[in-house]
Amino acid sequence: MRLAVPRGRPRAWLVLAVACLGLALLLTSAMRDGLTYWGTPSEVAAAGPPHDDVRLGGLVVPGTLTEEAAGSSFVLTDGATDVTVHYAGALPATVREGEGAVVEGRLDGHVLHARAVLLRHSNEYRPPEETP
Repeated sequence: MRLAVPRGRPRAWLVLAVACLGLALLLTSAMRDGLTYWGTPSEVAAAGPPHDDVRLGGLVVPGTLTEEAAGSSFVLTDGATDVTVHYAGALPATVREGEGAVVEGRLDGHVLHARAVLLRHSNEYRPPEETP
C-alpha cells in the first residue's frame, strides 16, 4: 500500500523558506543602516586612502583645540596615530581636550575636513556638580 503525499506541502515549505530568507535580509539591512561605526586613526590609516567620506573617532589631544571665526581645528588620536581635523563651524560646547569625539568628513592624508562633529560619551551618568 502506498501512502499519499499531500501535493501542497513541498510548495508551502518553499514559500516559508523564501519568506524567512527575505525577512533575514531585511533585518540585516536595517541593522547595517542603524549601526553607528567609526574607525580609529590607526584603522583608517591602515585601510589606505578612502574613496568616500569617513567617520573617525578618537580623543582630542590636549593643547590642540583652536576655535576662530573661520572655523575650528583639533587633533584626534588613538594613542598611536594622530589626525588633524578642520571644521568650518563652531564646535559643540561639549567638545573638550582629552575627551572623545567622532567626526565625519573627507580625509586628505592626515587631515580630515569635517562636515559634522559628533560626540562620544561614556555610559556612566554623573549628575551636574552643584555650585554654591
